[in-house]
Amino acid sequence: MTGDGLTHALIEAEFAGLTRYERISLATPVRIGIVGLGQRALQHLKCLWSIPEAQIVSLCDPFPENLEEGKLQSYVEGFELRDIRTFTQFDEMLAAGNLDAVYFCIPPNRHNGEVIACAAAGLALFVEKPVSLYFDEAVEMEKAIGAAGVIACVGFNQRHVPNHEGIRDFLQDKRLVMATIVSNGTLESHSVKHTRTEDLDGPGNRVWAASAAWSGTTVVEAGIHQLDTMRYWAGDVDWVRADYVHRDDDDIEDGGDNPYAYSVTFGFAGGLVFNLLLSRLRKTFYGDGYNDLMWDHGHLKIEAGAPVAYYYEGPYPPETNPSVEQLRHQVPVPDQGRDGTHHINECFVRAVASNDETLMRNTFRSSMNSHAAVLAANASDQLGGEKIDLNAFLYDDTYARFRAKPSN
Repeated sequence: MTGDGLTHALIEAEFAGLTRYERISLATPVRIGIVGLGQRALQHLKCLWSIPEAQIVSLCDPFPENLEEGKLQSYVEGFELRDIRTFTQFDEMLAAGNLDAVYFCIPPNRHNGEVIACAAAGLALFVEKPVSLYFDEAVEMEKAIGAAGVIACVGFNQRHVPNHEGIRDFLQDKRLVMATIVSNGTLESHSVKHTRTEDLDGPGNRVWAASAAWSGTTVVEAGIHQLDTMRYWAGDVDWVRADYVHRDDDDIEDGGDNPYAYSVTFGFAGGLVFNLLLSRLRKTFYGDGYNDLMWDHGHLKIEAGAPVAYYYEGPYPPETNPSVEQLRHQVPVPDQGRDGTHHINECFVRAVASNDETLMRNTFRSSMNSHAAVLAANASDQLGGEKIDLNAFLYDDTYARFRAKPSN
């Protein structure tokens, strides 16, 4: 088991059998503000509302209808504004104080120094992915967080899904060689978002995830989840190569101009080659997928929602070819009823309360490799499928234009 895996196992063992209140060693509740009350923030609000150590004290959204109690109650059972302060301006929320932590759940192209300001104010941070569409901007955030020494994580809830934890534990002593994930999706598959994009030079239908200018492409907005999950299992990415099939100009509606299809290969430091194949087709209204992860002596797949491994463990060579039944092994999964989004919220609140970032499964700093890899995929496609060394992408002037945030 790797260092991270051992840490997680020890944490779960340490807290086993304790009540939530007994788990926290420092003062609670943790006073939390949320910036951006859209789809993802409402999911976090629902989780936080049920976590005893969390106290929602401030909500901020530029559109007043997103802050109305009736709307919030339709997403969060039993929710009441009571003494919760609401703001339409971030600066006003920050100036009002009385905060320990802030969640940022805004479109990735809408960041404008807010994360940096919170870090400078000594506040813990939960930043939804992707944290920016520009690596230089993410670096500035990371530097501010490091300088302030505050707890900070990125919303990679897939690390908290029981299946993924079970897979991680199963793979610890194995030499991974290749993985393939196919995710066939539709351009209309995202539900309507809550940001009034039509007033911000964005899509008229508010589905900003379909727009390259808002989402940074599907690889950045959605594929980063699959990539970060693979990093949870296999470590960091060393290089990337990508080719996209771009959308025809006459097939763009409501700003939905993300490519039809993406083929991205990520090379991991440990030797794993990960093929990520994504599609976003219009007028299809059907999606499916495929997952396969290989180590040197076996395959791991998801079957009927559960991880299954195929490998031989008898005398070698066998006298006859083994049957499928002999090769098929169910991968043990811990805490199968656990919800990944709820658990990442619990871990973050616990980490803030105890000032211990090891209680989280990622930090802002540790997530930078995932962020860099998906942005480098965009650069590779624009450079004709060039294989990009990730270290070069981070520092070489050759790729500076792909890292920089355009000036207004």
